Amino acid sequence: MKIFIKSGLGLLLYFTLGIGIFAESKFILGDRVEVYDDKTKKSYSARILKIQPEGYLVHYDGYADSYDEVVPLTRLKEMAQIKGVSFLKSEKKKIITVSGNLKAGNILEDLEWAESSSMACWPGIRNVEFEGNQVYYWTDLPKKSTMIITVKPKSNKTRINLFAFSGFDPKYIPPNVYGAVSCEASHPSWIGEPDLTKPSEPQSVELRAIGNPYRVFIGVSGARDVLEGDYELTIEIK
Repeated sequence: MKIFIKSGLGLLLYFTLGIGIFAESKFILGDRVEVYDDKTKKSYSARILKIQPEGYLVHYDGYADSYDEVVPLTRLKEMAQIKGVSFLKSEKKKIITVSGNLKAGNILEDLEWAESSSMACWPGIRNVEFEGNQVYYWTDLPKKSTMIITVKPKSNKTRINLFAFSGFDPKYIPPNVYGAVSCEASHPSWIGEPDLTKPSEPQSVELRAIGNPYRVFIGVSGARDVLEGDYELTIEIK
């Protein structure tokens, strides 16, 4: 609510208070936060949609837009970190780019989850493309948008592949994941036996959201015996 006071002192006081509200703000648009609820005595994962003089408009993960609400700073805290998974803040109509190296990851011995009917990321015959070190990220896919994720090896001698799925729940990380809204994987195509000595190329996947936003899990993976190698990861949201 805006209040206009005619007196010079009053007007000065209004602007001073207005500046104070935002000066103490530690969060910005699009930030991931934990929101404490006094009734349930629990914190809920949310994303800041808008900053207003009276507080922050947030959207709660897994809840309809009707649950969006404005909350004060006193109920917010920084998002809890997910061990082994780096958060990438993405924005619609923008491209973000990060660099990494497979040596920061680990081999995932169990790949059966990927071919399960509830995930359907890739068939088991393609496991060889994902038996090297894996590095993990997660980000947000807004509703009514398309996310294009691309990994580009910095050396064509390093076979680096990609997978991603929407509907990521931070409590369940591969191989302990049991379902997704959609899962896509990208690797060199082949019939019979793969030639792992062939020059590598950039790999891309696309994920879409229509009526609901989703958390997205991203895995950058080396093929068999590929344990290190620089790469560039880009995320574009249209």
